[in-house]
Amino acid sequence: MNANRRSEIRGRGSRAQLGFAVTTGDLADNQQLNETRWFKGVLDGGRVDPFSGQPISATNQCTTDQATVDRLNADVAARRYSGVADYDDYPGAPADRYNGFWDPDVAPPGGGPYAAFPRYPGFLERAQAPFAAEGLKVPWYISRGNHDGLIQGNAPASTDLFRAIAVGCLKVFPSSAVDPARFANASESEVFAQIANPAFVQTLLAGARMVPPDPDRKIISTVEYMREIGNSHGYGRVAAAERRASDGVAAYFSFRPRAGVEMVSLDTVAEGGGQNGNLDDPQYKWLERTLRNAERARRLVIVYGHHTLGTMSNTRTDEQAGTCRPPKTGCDADPRRSTPLHRGLAGAKNVRDLFLKYPNVIAYVAGHTHANRVDLFRKGRSGFWQINTASHIDWPQQSRLVEVMDNRDGTLSLFATILDQAAPITPPAAGTNAGGFRHEELTSIGRVLAWNDPQRQADPSDDDRRGRRTDRNVELVLNDPRVVRTP
Repeated sequence: MNANRRSEIRGRGSRAQLGFAVTTGDLADNQQLNETRWFKGVLDGGRVDPFSGQPISATNQCTTDQATVDRLNADVAARRYSGVADYDDYPGAPADRYNGFWDPDVAPPGGGPYAAFPRYPGFLERAQAPFAAEGLKVPWYISRGNHDGLIQGNAPASTDLFRAIAVGCLKVFPSSAVDPARFANASESEVFAQIANPAFVQTLLAGARMVPPDPDRKIISTVEYMREIGNSHGYGRVAAAERRASDGVAAYFSFRPRAGVEMVSLDTVAEGGGQNGNLDDPQYKWLERTLRNAERARRLVIVYGHHTLGTMSNTRTDEQAGTCRPPKTGCDADPRRSTPLHRGLAGAKNVRDLFLKYPNVIAYVAGHTHANRVDLFRKGRSGFWQINTASHIDWPQQSRLVEVMDNRDGTLSLFATILDQAAPITPPAAGTNAGGFRHEELTSIGRVLAWNDPQRQADPSDDDRRGRRTDRNVELVLNDPRVVRTP
């Protein structure tokens, strides 16, 4: 992105400079403090240490025997990875339990989708090394995704077990105790019910093993998340009235990067659980006020958030996350009623219709689906473009430049340009020891893993994440809503 800070589009003979970047969420995976600090460090620039685990001590305790304490502390000193991608960490499990993970040292004993993946001995340990992030050379602003605000992007953290396991020395590994196939066709509600079942929890813990504890793995609340991100990346712009009314929980805001333009950041996380999103009623009302004021001021508006309009389909209320007595992460800390909920496309007061009500809304920028997709929503002679862009973790690992041009003929053009990551196309040869890999080689391997992702291979439609030609490098034209037109 830093290499593309000057536009390729010429307007009046000059090329504009990139003003700022936005992220549409899911930069953390599991609502954890360390993950949040990692991605912020990558975007801000500076030293980032991706290792997790701290020595057992009086302030970082683990109830176990001394021999295990010594072993775990030795793992920390050597910065050894300890997790599901290392088959050595859970020996003796049924062969098919290894099929869900890629161990770069050895092939899975039971075959499966990762059997043909390339092996790079020492890769997991190499990936623990600290590095100096370049950081973005322009200001950046954020919106939360479901993985930033829910356990694994699905469940509220109000379950005591989640919060304890995250920081502790007991980790649940694949084992004979629980067959994951039992959840193959289960709904999110059915999974949540199992997680809350004490008998199931005890069965799950039967497959647990000891790992180095780490208080920095703690599950963080929305307020803690915003505090970690800081005011300069948008949360200092949360309206004072919304902050007061929500007891500091409101994570939506707007800002004006230049005269005549307003950016609106939504928080589409469904606090009650579920990977898809929605807007609660207080945020919806704030959004309408913001759009109305922008229209009166003749400002063009671009809204951005994590979920696409189609995936703002969640009907779980914030209150289903549980109360905050006693105070705990993952509860519904906003004292206001979340209902009626507002979905993206369905219902009497949906977000699409709200956008169409205000012609000065020219685009909605979203993530979540990990796909390049551009859609027009229109009403009469006005409308807006929804611009969805692939993720950095899944194929095809892309970002997007969005540029707005006044054509001076009563129309606007939005130029949407795809950016690929800059790692070499050809990865290191399979079997190469990873100990000496440079950052570029690690990232090149990341592209290989994304292409061979079993989910993509099993479902050919996942290859559509690249999008059609009209979803990638495109010029999107709209009538300029500031121009008064005769009927």
